[in-house]
Amino acid sequence: MIRVITGHLACGRWTLKNADGITFMAHPQMFSRRNEFRIGPDQVVAVEVEKQLKKHTQVKILFTDDRYCQALIDPAELAPLQAMTTTHEAPPLAKNQTQNWIYGLAAFFVVCIIFELVK
Repeated sequence: MIRVITGHLACGRWTLKNADGITFMAHPQMFSRRNEFRIGPDQVVAVEVEKQLKKHTQVKILFTDDRYCQALIDPAELAPLQAMTTTHEAPPLAKNQTQNWIYGLAAFFVVCIIFELVK
């Protein structure tokens, strides 16, 4: 778990995930059709250790375009996070999670509008 405390990613909890051999940072997004926002190794430039605390390590993650964030991470996640700086692959696209009820609701409104126009 990566707990972002300041910077361009705002505050929140991110997780390190691995898909198709690519490690990336993911943040859940409610009401989004992809359910999460992903930042891959193509965006991470460097990871600097700032402080070693009791249970966490405070790091500064530098991104492309002069963006950065400060975060508290578990010491076990430091190595995979630093490994993200060595590759430049984009993270795989998350699966489309659009709920079927949304399609049903849209179809219902279309049918109602057509019915009113025909009437």
